[in-house]
Amino acid sequence: MEQNLYIELLKLIAPSEITDNFELIEIIEKETSITLCFKEQETKIPSELHGKEVVQDGYLNKLELQTFPLRDKTVYLAIQRRRWKEKGTTSPSYDNTYNLHTEGMKTTNEFGAFLKEELGLQPDEYNKLWKSITD
Repeated sequence: MEQNLYIELLKLIAPSEITDNFELIEIIEKETSITLCFKEQETKIPSELHGKEVVQDGYLNKLELQTFPLRDKTVYLAIQRRRWKEKGTTSPSYDNTYNLHTEGMKTTNEFGAFLKEELGLQPDEYNKLWKSITD
């Protein structure tokens, strides 16, 4: 029961595509921000490698997305995706593709849509506004 409540709470903060495919590994709280750090689940092997013996081949660059604020703090989701390759080969690495953000925006899809549609702002404009309101 406790684990279910934890997952439900996490789904209120992070989009389901993240909570379904990544595990929360760390929470970093600072004076003005909260960063939730996620790592792709080990079971999420790319479809190109299904049925083959695979090994992890490192990680892609971390993706950091801004989402809705909590407790008057800016909230970031730091996401690490895994790279995989077929064991015993020098073949190229594979990774999974997710629809985590709108191209050109470093926000979750939902937060980016809110900023554009409701406020008519880009993330940097919103951050300046938010800082002026909360300082």
